[in-house]
Amino acid sequence: MKPQVKIQYIIALAAFIAAIGFGIAGFITPPPGEVHDSVLYLVAQFLLLTASILGVGAMFASQKISLQKKLQLLHGKEEDNEEHQ
Repeated sequence: MKPQVKIQYIIALAAFIAAIGFGIAGFITPPPGEVHDSVLYLVAQFLLLTASILGVGAMFASQKISLQKKLQLLHGKEEDNEEHQ
């Protein structure tokens, strides 16, 4: 494994662990059970960093494109049915 890829995985793991840690800390600190918006934003940023390093964003984009194609095909079929009636 290349050193650059190894560093990316280490950063992704550290960001994921930090996100979990800040999420738990948000529930524990006073007032208990209420998480401040800044903590939620920080957790979201850490999880986004982890996902982008691991390539989850590219996987989602390809699914989004295929979903758009399916919706276009479905929409086209509905128009055909309306024309025939």
